[in-house]
Amino acid sequence: MFDYIYIYRSGGMGDVLWLEPVLNELSKKNKKVFLYTNFYKLFNNYPNKNVVVKKIPYGLFRAYLKLLNLISIKKKYHRLDGYCYEAFPKMHILHAYQTYFSLPIENIYPKLFLSQKEKNDFLITSKNYVVFHLEPNAKLNFRKVYGINWEEIIVYLNSLKFDVIIVGTDVQEIVGAKIFKGNIRQLIQVIYNCKFFMGVDSGPSHIAASLQIPSIIFFGAVNPLYRHFDKIFKGEILQQPCEYAGCYHEVVGGAGQTCKLVGDSGIPKCSIHSNEILIEKINSVIKNYQINV
Repeated sequence: MFDYIYIYRSGGMGDVLWLEPVLNELSKKNKKVFLYTNFYKLFNNYPNKNVVVKKIPYGLFRAYLKLLNLISIKKKYHRLDGYCYEAFPKMHILHAYQTYFSLPIENIYPKLFLSQKEKNDFLITSKNYVVFHLEPNAKLNFRKVYGINWEEIIVYLNSLKFDVIIVGTDVQEIVGAKIFKGNIRQLIQVIYNCKFFMGVDSGPSHIAASLQIPSIIFFGAVNPLYRHFDKIFKGEILQQPCEYAGCYHEVVGGAGQTCKLVGDSGIPKCSIHSNEILIEKINSVIKNYQINV
């Protein structure tokens, strides 16, 4: 057993969230586990008292952590940016972390912990709403959604008595939907209380899946089996066939593969969807997970 272990993972939101099962396991083997990240608020209310999650420290302290590795018998400071799933792209994010720390390989989702106040405080006045997150932080064509008329989808959801809430940092207004902007904890609250989630492969989508919220998630060049566990994922994956399916994972480093068919500026065929197929998925989620208004 080590006395202390220090982990640095700056982002993104989903990548950091997937560290939760790892922190849980490491807390059983170490007196104290420190995680430094831009998304430290994901771990508010964390029950393991020997796990400490903080914002990224100043440079001098990081230099001290590096020095620890030089004077320690075993490595204590682990900077994960670029060294886990980015280095082993044909592996699930969690499995890459587990492999790095020599932990058992498990198929489990991260846990999020809401306070009772967060569970009870409804930030959205509607009791029957769907959360959309449509704009990926990575502005890459194979991470976007093409071919959907979102106004028509919102009209359809409204006809089923659902309101639509759009979340994100770069939100585009769509007629019939309301925009919600808040901090990470408020985002978790809004997703926690929604009927189901719909959006791109993103931090919010991983929050929804971790909260066991039924979800419809759009994928392009990324292989969804390296982001979710199909046997325990609640929802539907939307990804169109392509002869180069999963090409994102052909490149080491996390940037992904430029689309072999249309380059960086065209519309990848794996990302072109239709209202008809999406409505089928919506109806499937409502039926399979007995979502009532």
